[in-house]
Amino acid sequence: MAQNGTGEGVDLRPDKKILIPATLVLIGIIACSILFTEQSENFLKTVYGVFAHTTGTWYLWATVGMMLLSGFFMFSRYGEIKFGEDDEKPEFNNYSWIAMMFCSGVAGAVMFWSIVEPLFNLAYPPQFAEPLSRESFEWAMSYVLLHWGPVTWPWYMVTALPICYMYYKRKKPVLRISATAEPVIGKKANGAIGKGIEVFFIIGLMFSNAAVMGVSVPIVNHALGAVLGIEPSFTMELIVLAVSAVIFTASVSLGLKKGIKILSDTNVCIALAMVFFCFVVGPTVFIVDNFTSSFGHMISNFWDMIFWTDPYTEGSFPQDWTIFYALWMASYGPFMGLFIARISRGRSVRQVVAMGLAGGIAGSYMIHAVFGGYTMFAQLNGIVDAVGILKASGGPAALVATLNSLPMGHFVLIGYCIFSTIFLATSVDSCAYVISCAATTKLEPGHEPTRGHRFYWAAIQAGLALAAITLGGLGPVKIFANFAGALMLIPIAFAVAAWFKMTKEDDALVKYCKTKE
Repeated sequence: MAQNGTGEGVDLRPDKKILIPATLVLIGIIACSILFTEQSENFLKTVYGVFAHTTGTWYLWATVGMMLLSGFFMFSRYGEIKFGEDDEKPEFNNYSWIAMMFCSGVAGAVMFWSIVEPLFNLAYPPQFAEPLSRESFEWAMSYVLLHWGPVTWPWYMVTALPICYMYYKRKKPVLRISATAEPVIGKKANGAIGKGIEVFFIIGLMFSNAAVMGVSVPIVNHALGAVLGIEPSFTMELIVLAVSAVIFTASVSLGLKKGIKILSDTNVCIALAMVFFCFVVGPTVFIVDNFTSSFGHMISNFWDMIFWTDPYTEGSFPQDWTIFYALWMASYGPFMGLFIARISRGRSVRQVVAMGLAGGIAGSYMIHAVFGGYTMFAQLNGIVDAVGILKASGGPAALVATLNSLPMGHFVLIGYCIFSTIFLATSVDSCAYVISCAATTKLEPGHEPTRGHRFYWAAIQAGLALAAITLGGLGPVKIFANFAGALMLIPIAFAVAAWFKMTKEDDALVKYCKTKE
């Protein structure tokens, strides 16, 4: 069915069987969080506590599985499979592809955690180290590099492959995570089971992005308060959220190539400028030495760190951090898979996996090495007692105090506000884009969901972000992210199983070998 003259076989109307149930659940959660804040927070904490301590370890095994699969797809014959025609050029250049992938994958949270996570690791260290001891400094950045490297990016790359294959090779006219389940569950993927998978996906992604917004908005609130000399307030947070809404509304109206692409390209430039400034005016030698030492420490202790569950004491570091990251990145897996699929036409499996891992890990490590390194230097040398501020006033206050201790600190805070707000807008925009693709009745390559449909999901996201801000603190944010990850493992499992079945049924590797001969 052609709709609005867009082309044969395209129906850009929202699929009501997906849109209505997802909307009802999300609006119910938003209303409960705002109207019954304390009860909602207690309920979420109880559910998460039971979940993290009973099933969380399985996500560590799943994360390692994604790492191994990434290497397998990159170096095996699977790497030669191309998404699109054999002579087709990539739709986006390498810089824009990596920029869009990176900005959508890390959002504004990367700047927050680059400063706050090392401080938590110093205050409440892993591996039984004493707070603020030499051992705690050794472990602090090592765990940051583990969480933002091997734990994060393989989830995105592996999930993207079956979606790309279904969309570009099998020409399935929908950009949905449930479409990848069709080789496994057959026609049920187009029925109630498939719709249910999409509803799970939408709710999970909304929760995951709400966690990012629940972190980013309070930070900008505190940063603006420090620059303007006013007390951070809930009203200011609403203003920041409104400004972000204006930016991502404008981006949504411009579409993928003029909206998300331009925002991503711009924000990468801002990020590079901030990193360069901090690297040059900060303790350059210490930053390089700290990263080098931490990277080596992480590599030499990799298996102990990734599989450490601390079953012998009442400590909760693995559950609060490594398992949290495994769940959070799993929650972003299908979203990033769909988004990477949309921008990867003309690229091979090897290009997608290799460039995605290299670009994502390099970008994450660069930001964490510089800002995390400066944070540890400032704490070690008494420039600012960021750990004390963290314990007394929370993560946003500690971040602002740390950045403000840099030369021209107020200008750095202003840059951070711009950077974080644009990052947030990019994340919301790409999230709304992907969800509207998933909830569009029939979408073929070269077409985009309607503008009104994208606006609709952006507005719902803003409402869920308001709910996360109302609950307040890192606790609810982590619960939102982990709940999302628990939902997402279901569609990810279907997608990975379908990838192997599709390539086998299509003799994809055999066909490639014949064309090479």
